[in-house]
Amino acid sequence: MHIIARPAIDNAKRRHPQCSNWLDNWWRTASQVNWRNLHEVRQDYPSADQVGQCLVFDATGARRLICNVHYASDARQGTLYVRYFLTHAEYDRDDWKDICC
Repeated sequence: MHIIARPAIDNAKRRHPQCSNWLDNWWRTASQVNWRNLHEVRQDYPSADQVGQCLVFDATGARRLICNVHYASDARQGTLYVRYFLTHAEYDRDDWKDICC
């Protein structure tokens, strides 16, 4: 997948240093695949969910990584746009859903 917004990942690592390894591993994994659908995402991240146009990944420490997704096809590489890295409390407020639906 083509991933947009490495600075968002770096910022999340600064704000949540206990999640640095998870974020680095996620970046490495996601940048080496071309997911075509949620089923393929769940082969790598079984707890991932899709909300509208977003994928929600469960991260270490009850954090959530939220990315807009454009799945890969025969004609193009997939794209993930990193939007949020939230604590459980921030996630539960549902403010992030506006960008997904």
